[in-house]
Amino acid sequence: MIDYLNLEDVAVQRGEKSDLLARKLVANGCYLYLWFDNNRKHKAMMLFPGVSKKEMDYEFDQGTYPLTQGSREALIKILNKGESTTEGLEILIESDDGIKGSVTYQVRLTKEDKNVCVVVNPDDVAKLPPPSTYQTAPGSMYPPPPENNNFENFEEETTSGKRKPHTFYIATVKKDGTKRGDAWNKLKRLASESKGGKQIDLSGFGKIYLKRDRENSETVLRYKHTEFEQPDDGNQITKGAFDRAWDKT
Repeated sequence: MIDYLNLEDVAVQRGEKSDLLARKLVANGCYLYLWFDNNRKHKAMMLFPGVSKKEMDYEFDQGTYPLTQGSREALIKILNKGESTTEGLEILIESDDGIKGSVTYQVRLTKEDKNVCVVVNPDDVAKLPPPSTYQTAPGSMYPPPPENNNFENFEEETTSGKRKPHTFYIATVKKDGTKRGDAWNKLKRLASESKGGKQIDLSGFGKIYLKRDRENSETVLRYKHTEFEQPDDGNQITKGAFDRAWDKT
């Protein structure tokens, strides 16, 4: 456990929801891990994907194990619902079979275990941008907020102190030399592709759902971290707010 951080603790420290933090890590190509705390054998099923549909009983020791790609996405959905179940999730276990040497097994958890928690690699967390330029955190993890008048000028680009997705996107595409108009048009194309139901990868931010406003499709976009359920739900990104964020970045 010394080498890993509790996902929930990191989310609280950053002022983010745990599912959003997990999604950012996965979008950056990072693993999510399960840490088995209690000193006993854990029962599961060994799988043979791509080889056989056969499954067999398996036991493993306490420790930290990475989730498979599919289970990382499944876990994010579980966290988004405010739940913590681990039953059915699949992990990767590296072991020495005594013949071929190190072998990685894919293992499915067959029952709920209360002595399991989700952990992350601190190096992966360190690579993430801070959730807000103006957010403070324990131990001065991020810079303190500037004077109030500066914060008020930035207010349109924030939601409850957190930067909106388009500000991360703008910072990334400007570094690539993209022009303002091209960047906005690309954002509109992504919104048309997503249509509120398909998750897309937004440069500089990660996985998100976008859609174009049904009444002002050229100047207003909407975003959510989960699928859209109503025509007008989600948060807005107006062309005016986009332009102002572009000028400030």
